[in-house]
Amino acid sequence: MNIQNINAVSQPEKSTRQKSTDAHSTEFQSYLDAFSEKIQDNPVNVKPSGNVCSVQTVPFIKMPEPHKEMVAKVNSVLDLFETYSNDLHDSNKTLKEIEPVLLNMKQATEKLYKENALNAEAGNTLSQLINNLQVTASVEYFKFQRGDYL
Repeated sequence: MNIQNINAVSQPEKSTRQKSTDAHSTEFQSYLDAFSEKIQDNPVNVKPSGNVCSVQTVPFIKMPEPHKEMVAKVNSVLDLFETYSNDLHDSNKTLKEIEPVLLNMKQATEKLYKENALNAEAGNTLSQLINNLQVTASVEYFKFQRGDYL
């Protein structure tokens, strides 16, 4: 075994790890930049008090929580998926009892998909999740109507 090539062999592993973290760091960096610009636009004037024992209050800057409402809606749709899955595995439930759950799941996913298409930027992780949910609900509806679960 050649000890001289150890560094060359370990370098590709580092570069693949670096690529995977770059995508996450750029998203974080964009949030950080937006927050920094907000702070620079609204500078807070903090004056030293001169007294070491006194505490000066600084106004709290509330950071916006992007997509909080959309995340709650995705959570409710995921609950519908879970209910549908549990109903399929329940041998006491008939397909006629399961169908309304599937229709509700499909309609909720389509509504969420349309809302997201109007409000969000493409390529967002949340947008990708919503797209996957919409495709999965449509496929499940198609399989159910085709009779795959008979």
